[in-house]
Amino acid sequence: MEKKVLVIGGGVIGLSSAICLLEDGWDVTIHSAEFSPNTTSDVAAALWYPFLSAPVEKTDAWGSRTYDILKLLTVDEKAGIEMVQTYEYFRSKQEDPSWMSTVDKFERITEDLPSDYVECFSFMTQVIEMPIYLNWLMDRFKFLGGKLEKQIVTSFSDVSDDFSIIVNCTGLSSGELCHDSEVYPVRGQIIRIKPLIGEMHLDQQVPTLAYIVPRSNDMIIGGVAQEGNWNTEATIEDRNFIIDKASKIIPGIKDAEIIEDIVGLRPGRTEVRLEKELISGRTVIHNYGHGGSGVTLSWGCAEEIVEIINE
Repeated sequence: MEKKVLVIGGGVIGLSSAICLLEDGWDVTIHSAEFSPNTTSDVAAALWYPFLSAPVEKTDAWGSRTYDILKLLTVDEKAGIEMVQTYEYFRSKQEDPSWMSTVDKFERITEDLPSDYVECFSFMTQVIEMPIYLNWLMDRFKFLGGKLEKQIVTSFSDVSDDFSIIVNCTGLSSGELCHDSEVYPVRGQIIRIKPLIGEMHLDQQVPTLAYIVPRSNDMIIGGVAQEGNWNTEATIEDRNFIIDKASKIIPGIKDAEIIEDIVGLRPGRTEVRLEKELISGRTVIHNYGHGGSGVTLSWGCAEEIVEIINE
C-alpha cells in the first residue's frame, strides 16, 4: 500500500499531525485555506493548560504527552517555547486538578493573594509564542519532506484518489465540512501590551476569565470565552473588561502601553472528535474540536492519529 496521506488544515493541530505521520514514514501533503501567519493558531496566547475541552480522561492523557514534548522543545531556541512560573487563582477552595501530576513543581498557596482570591495553584508550564512556534513546525514539516498546497476543501469527495487516507484537522470549519452540529465558535479577545513581568497569572473560570502571559517582546492579556459568537472584530467593551480583570491581579496593567487588540475564534465542540470514519470507501480520521486546548493537546492527539492509521 502506498502510504499517501492528505492532512486538511494548516494550524497547530494539522502541522503536528502531519509531522508525526512523516516521522512514521508516510508521504504527507497538507491542504489548507490558510497557513501561518493567517491561521487561528497564530493568534492564540498560548500556553499549556487544558481549557474548554473534553472528555477529561482523554484530554488529560493527550495533554500529559504534549506537556512532555513541549518541555523537550524548550531547549531549541528556534521553537519559541519557554517554561514559565505560573500562578492560577481561585475564589473558593479547590480539589486537586486532574492534570496535577503532569506539571512540574505543583503546590498550593493560600496567603498574600491578590484581590478576593482565596487559593492559588503554583506550577511550571510552557508559554508558546505561536508565530515563532508555527514557523518551527512548518520548517520541521518541510525538512521531513512534507508538501503544502493552499487549497480549500469543501467536500471529502473532492479529494484526489491519490490519497488513501485523509486526516481532517479543519477546526471550526469542520462544522460545515462534516455537517457537525456540535461544533461552535468560542470567541476570544486578547490585548498585546508592553512587557511588565516574567511570570504567568491565570484565572481560568469562564465568567471571570483573566490571563497574563509573558513573551519575549510583549505580554498577552485576556480574555473572554464567548460561545456562539462569530464576531472577529475587537470591541472596546471587551478591552475594558479584560483590563479590569487583569489589573485585579497585576494592578500595573491598568497603565500598561497597549500594542494591539486581537480576536480569534476557538473551535468549540461538546468533546474533541478524534476517530476514524469510512467515507465513500476511504479512511477519514477526524482530529478537531479542541476548544481552548489546541496547543495543549496537539502532540498527544497527533500520536494517536498515527496509532489509528497503523491499526
